[in-house]
Amino acid sequence: MLFRLFALSLVPFAGTAFAQTPCADLVKAAGLQFPNKTTIIASAQMNAASAAKPGNPALGPVGAPVPALPEHCEVLGRMNDREGANGQHYAIKFHMRLPAQWNGKFFFEGGGGSNGVVGSAYGNLQGQQQKAALGLGYAVVSQDSGHDNSVNNDPARNGPLTHGFDPQARLDHGYNSYDQVTQMAKALIKVHYGRAPQRSYFAGCSEGGREAMLMSQRFPEHFDGILACAPGFELPKAALFGEVWDTQTLAELARKMGVYDKDGTPFLNKTFTDEDLELVSKAVLAACDSLDGVEDGMVQNFRGCTTDVVAKKLADVTCKGMKRATCITSAQVEAIEKIYAGAKNSKGESLYSDWAWDRGMGGKLGGAAPPDAYNVGWRVWKMGVYDAPVNNSINTSLGALSVSSVFITPPMETAVSNGAPMKSLLAVNFDRDAAKIDAETPLYPVSVTSYFMANSTDLSRFKQRNGRLVIVHGVSDPIFSINDTIHWYEDVNKVNNGNVSEFVRLFAVPGMNHCAGGPATDQYDAFAALVDWTEKSQAPEKLVATAGVATPWPGRTRPLCAYPKQARYSGTGSIEDAANFVCK
Repeated sequence: MLFRLFALSLVPFAGTAFAQTPCADLVKAAGLQFPNKTTIIASAQMNAASAAKPGNPALGPVGAPVPALPEHCEVLGRMNDREGANGQHYAIKFHMRLPAQWNGKFFFEGGGGSNGVVGSAYGNLQGQQQKAALGLGYAVVSQDSGHDNSVNNDPARNGPLTHGFDPQARLDHGYNSYDQVTQMAKALIKVHYGRAPQRSYFAGCSEGGREAMLMSQRFPEHFDGILACAPGFELPKAALFGEVWDTQTLAELARKMGVYDKDGTPFLNKTFTDEDLELVSKAVLAACDSLDGVEDGMVQNFRGCTTDVVAKKLADVTCKGMKRATCITSAQVEAIEKIYAGAKNSKGESLYSDWAWDRGMGGKLGGAAPPDAYNVGWRVWKMGVYDAPVNNSINTSLGALSVSSVFITPPMETAVSNGAPMKSLLAVNFDRDAAKIDAETPLYPVSVTSYFMANSTDLSRFKQRNGRLVIVHGVSDPIFSINDTIHWYEDVNKVNNGNVSEFVRLFAVPGMNHCAGGPATDQYDAFAALVDWTEKSQAPEKLVATAGVATPWPGRTRPLCAYPKQARYSGTGSIEDAANFVCK
């Protein structure tokens, strides 16, 4: 009998329709059952299975598509209720879904932007996947990282970034909330199902990618497998230096062009038309498309696509006289090259990173996209939409409010109106203000570098417990440079004596903008590869990715190769098929 029980304990957990504590009774779960005794379960209800629902882009985030969902228990709760700085109320709010047919595993869905929203808890698998972790049987949690954008929102004090003025909210956003919610979620799983999860996974993109890398470094015991996409692991540097550098460079160009918005600030949107950026994109292709052995509209060998190589082709599209639709001015070329060179101080010292030359900064879409529709996934971050009546780049809105609140010490009050965010970026002085990410004060005793960075090269504890980390990054990402990610990866490789690939794999996506989009094969299932690596020891050498319907080549497939390998055409067969490419 004892042998039979032992043998049964070795059988993989396949799922159950039974719960030790029924869903409705979870609201009665006392705080004593959770590591954080302030935990409150506000509501718990069973939801029937539902079919997938298409999205409606016109409705913004509210109109996001909803994946097919199984029958599950939906839980909302919070912890650490408190009154904070400036009369603001704070709490760490969480959202959890517990499927009736549980696969025995836990999935933490990373956040995005500056967080402040509790999230859907569907379990975004990244890579444009239509399925979700909940649908695969995972218990899923998401959370707001300790602040609420609708509650902690003072228009005179950085709007949705008001939490940057509360010392504890800064720490919750930086690292604390992810640890607290992970512990709570695992405890809730045990209360509901009567057993702890067998495997735990974290997946996120952008800010969520930073959180993913944070977990492997600061809390390596929490997760077995981690997927970090477009990771903002040096987000303070990317914002305070990278975003500001781009904004000031384009503002200088706008002044030369004599274009200003209604607030009297340089009009970044008007510095490049969509047609201008297409000329730049075509110049990059002309310079670098063939470096990988085949001209297919993709730059696989982006490491060989240097500024010296690209500059020759940019010279070919530079106007010899007056500005025309068929050429760009020398001032525009100078600005674009300055942006790609990266932020520097007056001594010429790099403050963040340079950028990889790639075709994804512009160009026409194609496929199912409307005729003459352009890819704006790069420009919306750095310069904004061309036809917009005001400066509307993400760098001059979300970026600017973040720079002056959560990414410097002490935070600086910035109004959300009358062009104040843009003006705050133009006032940054790299020699004077660079030290603010390392500063500490009596009210803010923890520096931004200490609480928000996730760039440690010491992953020894994560490695020792056989953790697995997969990183995916678009080569044309406009906000986090893939070169920075590569430099980090190479540094970790040195620390691990050249054996980093035993537990970390990096995959570059040529043409892809931030998290998705662009002329790229941006549909891939990195999460399935992560699970196979974590549970079956099958290390991913490549991910087969597909181009979307609005790309120049709908349905095209390509292998995304584990760095430093790149996709190379075998010389035979269709160039639309990944099977005819190898990783070298």
